Amino acid sequence: MVKFIDLANRKNNASGDIVEAGLNYRKNYVLNNVIPEKNARKHNTRTCHIHDLECYDITYNCIGVAVFDMIGNKYRNFRNMLSALHRAIVEITNIQSGGIGFIDFDSDIAPYVTNESDSEIIDCFRNFFLDLNMNTRKGCEKPYVTFNIGLETSEAGRRIVRLLLEAYEKGDERENPFIFPNLVFKLKSNVNVEVSSPNHDLYIKALKVTSKRMVPTYFNCDSSSNKEYLSNTIGIMGCRTRVVSNVNGREGSLNRGNVACVTLNLVQMAYKAEGNKDKFFELLCENMNDAKELLLHRFHLLCNQGDFEDVYAKGYYAGSEKAKAYEMLKNGTLSIGFIGLWDAVSVLVNESIDSVSGMKTNFELAYSIVQRMRDYTDQATNNEQLNFSLLASAAEGVTGNFAQYDSMNTGREYEVCKKGFYTNSFHVPVDLSVTYKDKVDMEGRFHRLCNGGSITYIELNEMPGINIEAVKEIVEYAYENDCNYIGINFPMDNCKACGFIGRITDDCPYCGSNDIRRLRRVSGYLSEEKSFTSGKQKELKRRKSHMAFSGWGEIRND
Repeated sequence: MVKFIDLANRKNNASGDIVEAGLNYRKNYVLNNVIPEKNARKHNTRTCHIHDLECYDITYNCIGVAVFDMIGNKYRNFRNMLSALHRAIVEITNIQSGGIGFIDFDSDIAPYVTNESDSEIIDCFRNFFLDLNMNTRKGCEKPYVTFNIGLETSEAGRRIVRLLLEAYEKGDERENPFIFPNLVFKLKSNVNVEVSSPNHDLYIKALKVTSKRMVPTYFNCDSSSNKEYLSNTIGIMGCRTRVVSNVNGREGSLNRGNVACVTLNLVQMAYKAEGNKDKFFELLCENMNDAKELLLHRFHLLCNQGDFEDVYAKGYYAGSEKAKAYEMLKNGTLSIGFIGLWDAVSVLVNESIDSVSGMKTNFELAYSIVQRMRDYTDQATNNEQLNFSLLASAAEGVTGNFAQYDSMNTGREYEVCKKGFYTNSFHVPVDLSVTYKDKVDMEGRFHRLCNGGSITYIELNEMPGINIEAVKEIVEYAYENDCNYIGINFPMDNCKACGFIGRITDDCPYCGSNDIRRLRRVSGYLSEEKSFTSGKQKELKRRKSHMAFSGWGEIRND
């Protein structure tokens, strides 16, 4: 039996051992008995990866919701509202395979603020976050929960954002950082971007928290992909999933989600093409066709035998009131993802892509590959009248699994395979020495093509700390250059004994403890470095910063 291990957010406990054994059995069963043989073979040979394989014929992936959907309109005080919401999150996270995105969280919970003091609300949030960091998903994982905030301009709504950010910045009772929830600050002109806008102070507050905690990340409501939609109806689910357009009904992210995803191994296709670009595009077309057929197979199987009784009862999903899976799932998305764009280009042109000039020389080829995939998903949407989308995959486990398999097969002679991982989606290779502006200039042009979700990360060599202006400069440059979603990464070590945060080499410089938690962003969410999959461990060692700090007040561009 093939063993599958591809998740950093899984605790090593008794439940985790049992869940892992069950997952491996279930995934092998699905591959051998449920999926068409051709698609199972391509999964096994790492031409593609079928995500959430264990849930193939059981449930969908993720959902975007409002607080009202989860707890109704019954009056509750602020503390009781958060308790009820936590119970609802625990319930829903165990009836789907992926994340939960609250699309307009500040507007949702502002009505529950009454006469509580600031300290009471902060205390409520911190306890809520502690609950969300319990392993209540399958008994061994934290729920994948994302709160989109930043647009509500009412007094209560602004207060909520300010206090939520303060609670997240404070951390737990020992000031250790929270891993979940993921906070996403929505950037919108005339709301929070400009100095004169009503929520600009909250934006600055968010940047301050990012500078210390890596969270929030930033969703660009004004990008070319998002500007045509109502900002309070769109947001991020999970690490980058974007669900907006809908050929079957109401657009936006609320009460909809991604049904299923397949990620393609562009690098393996490049190996097989042996430098022949026409052959590569033939293979790409073939594998896009196979991915579409697989997604349709999965979609119709879910419609016929998926387990959605709880979803119907709760009414979370658009169309669920009809108690018919097709009427519900047709509002979701079917995503085709990809990884290794620049690794594939390097193989196709038979030269190392090790500089900005090398990327610029080959940009037309890289762009044409992603454009071809987007054209295909658009055509599939029109032909099938289902919402196919192109996803710039997160590929937490896949990045290493693909490279490991290829290193023993078609990729064994290639340098891009020997490093042990492929670079995510269209990202600039992690080991290139580039400035943050170079990285944004290169990646920003791809975001508009990836309507299923995308992100640009900027790596820093140290925690920015008080240097909020540097983070602001990066975020706004990405905002202005059409990035849909923006994240700042840096090493975040914290002493679990005293709460000290900073780069810790061995023992805590403050109290001497060696009980150190080393948090990094794995693929959209924070995780302990020791929990990274093998491919991500190798990637982490090669990551180069795009802006270097020689202290908390001094910066330089690499």
